[in-house]
Amino acid sequence: MIKKPLNPYKKRLILQWRRIRAVLVANPLAMSLVSILVVWFAVSGFVFHFESTAKDHNISTREDAIWWGIVTLLTVGYGDKYPITSEGRFFAAILMIFGVCGIAVVTAKVSSFFLERALRERRGFVDSNTLKNHFVVCGWKDEMLNFLIHLLDSNPNIKDTDLVLVNAAPDSEIDKLHDLPRLKKIKIIRGDHFMEVNLRRSAPERAKKILILADATPGPSGQRPTITEADARTIMTAMALNTMARGVPITAEIIDASMDQYLRLAHVNEIIYSREVSRLLLASATGGVGIANVYHELLSPQCEAFVTTKEIPSQFLGCKYEALLEYFQKEMSGETLIGILENSGNSHAAKDAALKRAQQTPNMAELVKNLQLVKALKFNNPIFNPEHDRIIVEGSRSIVIEQRKDSSSVAG
Repeated sequence: MIKKPLNPYKKRLILQWRRIRAVLVANPLAMSLVSILVVWFAVSGFVFHFESTAKDHNISTREDAIWWGIVTLLTVGYGDKYPITSEGRFFAAILMIFGVCGIAVVTAKVSSFFLERALRERRGFVDSNTLKNHFVVCGWKDEMLNFLIHLLDSNPNIKDTDLVLVNAAPDSEIDKLHDLPRLKKIKIIRGDHFMEVNLRRSAPERAKKILILADATPGPSGQRPTITEADARTIMTAMALNTMARGVPITAEIIDASMDQYLRLAHVNEIIYSREVSRLLLASATGGVGIANVYHELLSPQCEAFVTTKEIPSQFLGCKYEALLEYFQKEMSGETLIGILENSGNSHAAKDAALKRAQQTPNMAELVKNLQLVKALKFNNPIFNPEHDRIIVEGSRSIVIEQRKDSSSVAG
């Protein structure tokens, strides 16, 4: 027997039903809502059928039946409408049982949605599209909580909402950060910070600044990374960021100073030699009484004065240092000029500016000499108390000791 082919209309209906069924099966919440609607209207129709012809009924219209159905389904129980027939009460019992189960499923799904969203935010979900002018911190340090507090204290313009941390620290350590009210809104991207896929989630190309820490995250076995491993992670991160975040200032911490050549190749703007700084501080403490306290106070966010760099007004570029010094003495109260920082900011921009200056000569011998100087250019080069006739070149910043505007609040 040859089967009769389905007409196109029925075929489309069957196809649409299969699609709807697949969506409902894949989405329990949608399935629950559709089931509730179907049972609500179906039972209301049956109850209206039996009640509308009964004596002394109070469900007289379809609107009454639908109103009674939703009240019964949600177990509100106003009592203004109710079935009086045996058949109506039977269907009412079915609707009440289904209402308790169905609403419980919907409530659980909605609650789990918001709970999952909160957990994702706490455990590392970050919407990269919303990140802009933020501060990225790659890696993990011992005493990370205190480090982040000092970071915020030293940079009043940075808020916890601006901080984006990329690391693979244990959940317990991350929870400690979020438990502190001041760090409650920091964003965490979970995963190894030297992996490109994790770095891209932090939107480094739109960041205001990036800091790479000498990572101290323990491995799967609980063993801390060696100095070589920590520096290798720093270099890998810097290399990846060199292509992703060209133009964004990058500061990197390195333990072994002999590895800094690789960071320079990655165009890191500022290198922090953590072990060498400690050694130099200890050595300098033997040369003068109280010198270690001087360094400590100038770096402490609790001190009334601090060392910082500031942009030099454009009218002083190309002028002698003496003119800038006189400007600070007369116009900038609360700020003491102690030097200039040459070739500051982004290393790419500083090199381009230096090349531009070097080519401003028709003399070939002088041009070659200038290009050699550009090749040996030292970025973020501090010059303290320079000669008064030293020319301030483009890309320089002033090094100043500044009084905090609200030293009482800082001390508190």
